[in-house]
Amino acid sequence: MKNKYRVFSILIITITCIAAGLFYFTLAEKVGTIYVDNTAKAINDIKQTFLKHTVNNQIRRIEERREEETSRMEALVQETERKLYFIAESASGQFVPIFEKTFDDEKWTAVLWDVGSGEVLFDSGGIPTDWPVSSLPDEGEKFAAHCSWSYGRYSAFFGISKEYSNGLVKKAIAREIHESTFPFDSYIWVNEVVNYEGGLDYAIRRIHPNLKDTEGMLLSTEMTDIEGNLPYLEELEGVKKDGEIFFTYFFKKNNCDAISRKLTYARLYKDFNWIVAFGIYMDDMQPYIDKTKAESNTLILQLITLFIVVLVLLLILTYALVVVSEKWFHKRSMDALEEKVNRDPVSNALSRRAGEDALRNAFSRGFDDPGNPAIVTFDIDDFKRINDTYGHDAGDRVLKRIATVIRKHIRTTDHLFRWGGDEFLLLYRGLKPENIMRVCQNLLDAVSAEIHSFGGRQETVSLSMGITYFRETDTDYPDALKRADIALYKSKVNGKNQANIEL
Repeated sequence: MKNKYRVFSILIITITCIAAGLFYFTLAEKVGTIYVDNTAKAINDIKQTFLKHTVNNQIRRIEERREEETSRMEALVQETERKLYFIAESASGQFVPIFEKTFDDEKWTAVLWDVGSGEVLFDSGGIPTDWPVSSLPDEGEKFAAHCSWSYGRYSAFFGISKEYSNGLVKKAIAREIHESTFPFDSYIWVNEVVNYEGGLDYAIRRIHPNLKDTEGMLLSTEMTDIEGNLPYLEELEGVKKDGEIFFTYFFKKNNCDAISRKLTYARLYKDFNWIVAFGIYMDDMQPYIDKTKAESNTLILQLITLFIVVLVLLLILTYALVVVSEKWFHKRSMDALEEKVNRDPVSNALSRRAGEDALRNAFSRGFDDPGNPAIVTFDIDDFKRINDTYGHDAGDRVLKRIATVIRKHIRTTDHLFRWGGDEFLLLYRGLKPENIMRVCQNLLDAVSAEIHSFGGRQETVSLSMGITYFRETDTDYPDALKRADIALYKSKVNGKNQANIEL
């Protein structure tokens, strides 16, 4: 009886152990499966958030760059308008050649009329010449900045087209994307849609850091990946329907021939017909998932809770890492863009945008020393002759050399800005009017003493300067700039290589 009872007990214990083991392994397998599936979904959600956030930031940078270019074009048009009035007052009947010289640049669209006779005196092309200056129906919508101008018997329209301004933006964004780096072997690319109906040649590969040599090639919605998917068709249909889409396909990895599955987010930027996309490869997920499943099948049931805690912490850490990494890369891109915007690449002087900010801040501080700085505008005498004779590369070298000389002769508290073309602006904080002429003469002497070599020839160049300070009657800093321009014009008229002041 005892033996039967022992056998029965052993059998019960054995069956219980087997049942407990089966239950454990079944539970572990189920928990492992759920764990693996949730891990994959969470990582996928994090990656989608990262992709979408990055693309949206890139489109935001496109908008910001367009606003900056438009502001720059508006400032250039306003400055040109002011200069035309100054020139017109002293043109002595020779205004038409000066008008032609002023707008001898591809960025300008300009027409000049004789109001009395209706004769078109100058036409750069792009505007019907029989339109009166006072009514250009909807033509202004084609321009980033424009102006209707009249003086005496002259009437004119001039401006810079949105096509030109947008072209500058597109080039700048292409450089930014090519120079940008992202984690996980990822990158941004841009396709430009030319036919929203799809088919052959429906789009142009506009920017692609992974395949730079294919930029400009035509794309087709009939192209397939190695699995027979139609990624271009899926992308086009998605952005047409919702303006954005997440999708996956197989594509070649960066800097190697390996092909892997890629998760991509694409968004349509309608103004440029650009599909801005950002993708990340998914093969890095599988090794992690396999390892997690193997460990979950070998650990005891009591450790499942611990693994779940570890998983949650790992997911939080992964999410934090992705967010911090994206912010860090975004900050680096924005810092690099800010440096480019605030620094002129040719002369290495500060940019006009930085100069406008400095003038605005100085004007807001008031007009008492040292808050009221000396404002000095200058340009290079006969600079166009240098460009025409020796080429623009030689002109750029002259700009850089003069900027270097100027910086050697000013204080660390003074600032040099390139205002545009061969025109610069200096801000001398705390320099009193009785001393400014002596300081400017030193600069004139230093610049004219420099010898510039152009092949086998050597020449010197000189500057013409205009000086002013803020007045209490000024409504804003452009009022002071107008006086500085008048003083600069006097320096030109009086023989160049000199400085004049308007207080």
